[in-house]
Amino acid sequence: MSVSVADQIETPGRSVPIGQMAPNHQKSVHLTASVLAYLSFCLLMLSLRPFGAVSLFIEEEGVEGDRLNQIGFLIAGTIALLGLATLVNRRLLSAFLAPTWLAVGGVLLISVIVAPEPGDAARSVALTLIGMLIAAGIVLLPPDEKAFQRIAAAAILTVLAVSYAGITFLPELAIHGSSKYEPQHAGLWHGHFSHKNVAGPVMSVFVMFGIYLWRSKLHLAGAIITVLALLFVIQTGSKTTIGLLPIAIAVVLAGRIVGLPQLTVGLYVTVAAIMTGLTLGTIYSDNWASYAELFIGDPTFTGRVTLWQYGLENVSKNLWFGTGYDSFWGTPTVRDIEFPFDHAWDFRGIVHGHSNFVDMAVTTGLVGFVILLWALYIVPVFNYLKACRIRANGNLADLFMMILVFMTLLSFLESFFLRRIDPIWLMMFMAVAGLQLTARFRTTQHHFPSSGDPLRLPAA
Repeated sequence: MSVSVADQIETPGRSVPIGQMAPNHQKSVHLTASVLAYLSFCLLMLSLRPFGAVSLFIEEEGVEGDRLNQIGFLIAGTIALLGLATLVNRRLLSAFLAPTWLAVGGVLLISVIVAPEPGDAARSVALTLIGMLIAAGIVLLPPDEKAFQRIAAAAILTVLAVSYAGITFLPELAIHGSSKYEPQHAGLWHGHFSHKNVAGPVMSVFVMFGIYLWRSKLHLAGAIITVLALLFVIQTGSKTTIGLLPIAIAVVLAGRIVGLPQLTVGLYVTVAAIMTGLTLGTIYSDNWASYAELFIGDPTFTGRVTLWQYGLENVSKNLWFGTGYDSFWGTPTVRDIEFPFDHAWDFRGIVHGHSNFVDMAVTTGLVGFVILLWALYIVPVFNYLKACRIRANGNLADLFMMILVFMTLLSFLESFFLRRIDPIWLMMFMAVAGLQLTARFRTTQHHFPSSGDPLRLPAA
């Protein structure tokens, strides 16, 4: 049977057309790819140490924890790399050799070079890249979109089962207690995650997956996931997450209801602009500060404004290339300064600036900020518009866009960009990678993306 290049499984030594493969071998290839994607999803969401942390304000990973992550994720990354190399069509993988991603790689390289401790920065960057590799495998490995749906449903139900089991049987590890660091969080759920501010956003993404599965006719799985994840979000008590989740869902579904993805993009730009004013804008404008107080009640965002102001004050000190990867908050640069009497909050022990955009500017400089903003927040929007031109890709593109909108809004209040194996960051990267794929390939074709037929888009 005649097949195109895109209808082949490629291996390092040869290309075997799907149509010419023995049925049993074809099934084994599909099963292997699916199992690997499922395990990847579970690993990134459960980590190697579920229920292992007690507070974001404590150094959570000692020598043993670092060694476990380094060795465990190195093995997992190697397996994921082998899976991608042998089970995924190289034409699909070549999408990530685009200039944008090469530029992101350059930003990471420079951020290691300029860091005060290049060795530590290099190890952290390596762990970040391994996490990204595994996250990409979640969308690259499934044989087609139906397989992706089943894998996502199974993995999310597994993660929900683990967290709810923790709430039921290990409440001292899954529910915040009245610790001396955060007594105000007593009774709030965090499940197997390190903190409610991690659990809330991840569970919000699970709500979006539930909606996607429901829209894809997997009604039972979709309903169960949506209800369980939404209940968990509420129990985390995270006002930020509870407030942003319905906005992200509404922005995408509004465009889908009227059949205009451009409306989704317009709403996305609008809410992002409003969030810019209500957050960073309050530093420079009394009007925006008054709007924040009117609509939110707390124009300081529980002290975050102090962090943003101090971070932005330090951007000019390393304007072009920044302080280096993860080399500002929590380092002697901040930790060893005198008590900040001129600020409303003592930020010397803070681990990040509670703003992706501020931390991007501080640690990667102006050059890195522009590249990362383009790669992580702007290019995916263009990919969404392209993906919507492929009718069969609509539901999956909506899911990834929903995640992107949510993560963009969350970026104004939390820091998670390029943050090692942080599940929030990896969910965002999965959405970015997913939009890049749905913009170029039909997801419903058999053995997507290993044998998905690339769609030739008309010229813009």
